[in-house]
Amino acid sequence: MKSLFLTLIAALSLSCTYAQKRDSTKAAPVQQANPNDRRNGYETYQSTGQIVGSGPNGMINTIDHRYEGLRGTPYFLPEWIKGRVEMNAGQNYTNVPLKFNAYQQQLVLLRTWAGNDSIIVDATQVKRFTLTNADGQTYLFERLPMAKTNDQALKDGYFLVLYEGKNVLLKRIAKTFKPADYKNPYANDVRYDAFRDAYSYYLLKPDQTLTKVKLSDKSIIDALGDRKDELKAFVKQENLYFKTDNDAVTLVKKYDSM
Repeated sequence: MKSLFLTLIAALSLSCTYAQKRDSTKAAPVQQANPNDRRNGYETYQSTGQIVGSGPNGMINTIDHRYEGLRGTPYFLPEWIKGRVEMNAGQNYTNVPLKFNAYQQQLVLLRTWAGNDSIIVDATQVKRFTLTNADGQTYLFERLPMAKTNDQALKDGYFLVLYEGKNVLLKRIAKTFKPADYKNPYANDVRYDAFRDAYSYYLLKPDQTLTKVKLSDKSIIDALGDRKDELKAFVKQENLYFKTDNDAVTLVKKYDSM
């Protein structure tokens, strides 16, 4: 009887040991591809025959030192800037660190009271926000969800307000991204990724019609619609060459005063 009891104990222990063994039939977790792997400095070749002066076929890795990194920034201003956010529901947040991601049209807020955690502010809740740089220059950005335009991206994004009167002169602050281009035989030998500024101008009329304009007297005068001869004479008299935003502001402000 004692022998039988010991045999049963040994069998039960062996059974528990096998029950705790990892199930080798379960598939290993799939590794997600990292889009940045292509810029980690390594290039993989299927055979050494792809490399000048190589020996027998085989898989090897070589180091490509040509990539020069990223130039530019997706942000309107690269540093955290103290600013003010006015919400549609009426709340105002003042003296808070902000960044405007012009590439993705997102307002980012730094929560210094929560371990410097940054969050993207829901654009549908934002009415306008201002940024004030170290030189005291203030930039007012506003959303125009009620503007009359067929371009939904314009309603969802932000505009820099250059002038606000009967008519409103706006500047669309955006960014484009161009990846490095140097690896294939027909590449342009551009060895860096780059964010570039992309500006455009709009006139918001009293009826909320949003019209795209160029930074030129003819384009803006045509968009305003009337008093063309008077405005042309004013441009000539004031020597406005429209090399800067201020000339466009001067013209629209003159029209509003007529």
